[in-house]
Amino acid sequence: MIVLDRHDALDLETYRRIVEGGERIEPAPEALAYVDARRHGMLEALEAGQPLYGVTTGLGYLASQPIAEQDRAALQRSILLGRAVAVGPPLPEVVVRGALLLRLTGFLEGGAGVSSALCLFLADRLNDRFVPCVPAGPHGAAGEVSQLAHLFAAFVGEGSVLESGGPVPALDALAARGAAPYEPQLKEGIALVNGAPFAAALTAPLLWRARDLLEHATLAAALSAAVTGASARPYSARIGQLKGDPAQVRVHARLLELLGPSFGDRSQAPVSTRVAPQVLGAVGGVLADAEAQLARELAAVTDSPLHLPEAGDEPAGFYPSGNFHAQALAFALDSVAIACTQLGNLSEKRLHRLLDARFSGLPEQLAVDPGRQTGLTVLHKSVVGLCAENRLLAAPASIAAWDTSAGQEDVEAFTPLGAAKLGRLLDNLELILAYELAALAQARRLAKTPPPPNLAPATDALAAVMPIVEDDRPLAPDVERVRELVRSGTLV
Repeated sequence: MIVLDRHDALDLETYRRIVEGGERIEPAPEALAYVDARRHGMLEALEAGQPLYGVTTGLGYLASQPIAEQDRAALQRSILLGRAVAVGPPLPEVVVRGALLLRLTGFLEGGAGVSSALCLFLADRLNDRFVPCVPAGPHGAAGEVSQLAHLFAAFVGEGSVLESGGPVPALDALAARGAAPYEPQLKEGIALVNGAPFAAALTAPLLWRARDLLEHATLAAALSAAVTGASARPYSARIGQLKGDPAQVRVHARLLELLGPSFGDRSQAPVSTRVAPQVLGAVGGVLADAEAQLARELAAVTDSPLHLPEAGDEPAGFYPSGNFHAQALAFALDSVAIACTQLGNLSEKRLHRLLDARFSGLPEQLAVDPGRQTGLTVLHKSVVGLCAENRLLAAPASIAAWDTSAGQEDVEAFTPLGAAKLGRLLDNLELILAYELAALAQARRLAKTPPPPNLAPATDALAAVMPIVEDDRPLAPDVERVRELVRSGTLV
């Protein structure tokens, strides 16, 4: 059981244990008492006549329209229903659970003005694996209003929930858990749909996956150097130290760990072989920066408006916030997309040289009998197509800005769009690496020397799913089996 006693208690490891590992959570009693105390202050401000967006007024362009007192409670439920306009396949469970968790931890800061009852309802739904069906897109709002509306409409018994047998009505899913639909109180409807929990929840699994693919790209670089007899001198730790980039130094160490002391004075390998530490290290640096920003976002409060107490010269009252605008994560996602596109480009170049006897020293096109056999050149053609698509997907999403809500909402971060593009790009990168590793499995059999000891487990695993190509055959099943190895993490 993980006890949440502060809004900023989550680190990356704890977050993953909850949303992916399913560890149970419990808001600390003192945290819940603090939430109720802050809510009491917010209600007092409302009773004193202070206007509050989304409670005493309409939303967006209609923020100047007053809401009659007798209609304010009903508005909170209406907010959840009238903005659920997303379509498409549902977001993965790990993303939905992440958004639920981040709404809960953000509420524990108190500024959103929600009740402890809502916090407990959120915690219970995380613990009983209540996963609302949230369509993946489209994305055009300032913030995440549409996706959050789908997420929390399920709390009031509307929409559907993902169960093991498929989607079921949210009302039935609540009943199966012994829970009644939640009735949002004043300020709680607007609090549920204003914020940016999906930005971090979408980003986290993408960064986990990108980190795994970087490890596979490092393995492929080492195996390519080994089967072509390239010298390990470009990977010398001294070369890394001369550059002084910590991420690059780590790649030098990993490549040398895999290759062993193969410092023969051979002719220069192609640039794509020699610059592996520089490219892989740079990608690792981009990922580290993105992970650092993600860690900050896990502790962030992204609600708007917030009720803040008096502090210095600033009075107590309702403060509009722009923290729902997840610009930093949008930039991070675009940066990771560019970096991972270059990982694919490097893999494509290595594969092309591997198929060319002038560079590899192996039979042309890795054919056992070149001429009678086509060999594996067709794999490279598929990789070229994937790299071309990734260059399109690497175009940044974060530079767009459009007016909506009659001009009231005039800029968007487009973080969900950046995440969707990166997800497709990583799918392609996974397949690019699978194609290269399939070719490397063939090259290993054609090479005259055995692989270094630390590469043997990976080459053995590849050999088990990729029989030698002695005669032309459909290679798609082989590539799929190699891709499953990449997905499973078996190779690294």
